[in-house]
Amino acid sequence: MDKYYYTDTIYLQDTNIYYDKDNIKKKVQNYNWHKILSEYGWEKLNLKWIKKLNNLIDFVPRNSLFGVLDCGGEGDCLFHCISYALKSDDVFNINLNYEVSDLRQIICDTIDIEKYNEIIGIYKILKDADDFDEDWDPYEIDFDEFKGILLEGGNNYWGDNIIINILKEKLNINIIILSSNNITNQHNYYPLLYDFDKKLNTIILLYEDNMHFKLVGYFDDYMITLFKNVPQEILKLIKYLR
Repeated sequence: MDKYYYTDTIYLQDTNIYYDKDNIKKKVQNYNWHKILSEYGWEKLNLKWIKKLNNLIDFVPRNSLFGVLDCGGEGDCLFHCISYALKSDDVFNINLNYEVSDLRQIICDTIDIEKYNEIIGIYKILKDADDFDEDWDPYEIDFDEFKGILLEGGNNYWGDNIIINILKEKLNINIIILSSNNITNQHNYYPLLYDFDKKLNTIILLYEDNMHFKLVGYFDDYMITLFKNVPQEILKLIKYLR
């Protein structure tokens, strides 16, 4: 298999990650993945989450294998994370090469006038409760303007649980969200409005401080971001396994 380079010195080959040190090829291991892959942007999942997940399994690894990657912001963090996770399988010749604009287009194509009225009705309730953070007014925007803002992206329309549920359905995947609020020190599973389907691929996201999504990965010879087999502790967390 050809080399797929993450950085000048870190690359994937034959479903293993290697790095060059002093012109010597070395395999990234469970004990040092976080040190080596930090050059690319990966860091360990925060300690509170590591402890919570470790409490759900009998065998606890000496070094946690859960990592997080900041895939980008500017109002598109949700879409960047999903795009990255789907593209990760391109290395294994699976055609899931969605850009952020493609994901927004998928959502836009899904929304007809009936769905628009349903979504806007929810946003009106949120605005009335002073819990609507977008710059536009759901009482003033019409159908075409709403779809235009959705397509434009960026800070004009952040991803939320409504968008997540649409993407889950259209991409035929599971999406699992871990929520971390570092201000209140709360770290919880954030349930969505559908049941987990073990037959589908799964993307795991970390939602930080009610404002930013990061991608969760799991190191197993390489960093998995599109899960065909979800780690046992995550399945127990979402109560799929008892």
